[in-house]
Amino acid sequence: MKYYLDKPVENLPRLYRNLGNGKFENVAPKLGLNEPIYGMGSNYGDLNNDGFLDCYIGTGAPSFSALVPNKMYLNNKGVSFLDVTTSSRTGHLQKGHGVGFGDFDNDGDEDIFAVIGGAFEGDVSENALFINPSGNNNPWLRIVLEGRKVNRSAIGARVLVQLVDSKGETRYLFRTVSGGSSFGGNSMELEFGLGDAQRVEEVHVIWPDKARTFSKHTNIPMNKKIKIVEGQTEVEVLEERKISFQGL
Repeated sequence: MKYYLDKPVENLPRLYRNLGNGKFENVAPKLGLNEPIYGMGSNYGDLNNDGFLDCYIGTGAPSFSALVPNKMYLNNKGVSFLDVTTSSRTGHLQKGHGVGFGDFDNDGDEDIFAVIGGAFEGDVSENALFINPSGNNNPWLRIVLEGRKVNRSAIGARVLVQLVDSKGETRYLFRTVSGGSSFGGNSMELEFGLGDAQRVEEVHVIWPDKARTFSKHTNIPMNKKIKIVEGQTEVEVLEERKISFQGL
């Protein structure tokens, strides 16, 4: 309430940028994250396939009277975060706990599943599945890693996608195989939005073994799901049928 009355507020979000020297800087105010967020769960993904990670925060508080919209922040190409809660129609008023990003309908963009419900049984609500309508029509790439010596899902593997954009410049995208953030789990597939990429030149994988084994892969298609198997250089293109949730 203090924030909306233009009074000082202590509990504001913090986003720490790694300065690369063992120190971090809180850049949340510079990036537009300057309002209180009563986060109960959060996660991240690339909703418009521009190559920058966006964030969805499930909000709430134990009190039955607490009604705070869940929040969607769009990453403005690393310059700032834009509050698109209203325009994206994701401002669910019930309390958000677990949040997960993944391509539920196999159309190339990430959707959001949110577990809804407060701290008490009387505060439960139906869960929400937000289907992404288009992903901004940018190209994309989905990567599935399969471990043979490391764990089967290759959890902990680090992946670099090297692409060439519309200006002919090289751009790098980085991801780590993990479940994502708190209270929720993202898809174990790595879902890359490629922005204005003209082609993908290479995919590099650092596998999660003691030696941090490195592999490089070429001939990578766009707008496809591929599988990379530990110890193999060739990639396999996987075909999946799109799923429609309309009318359900």
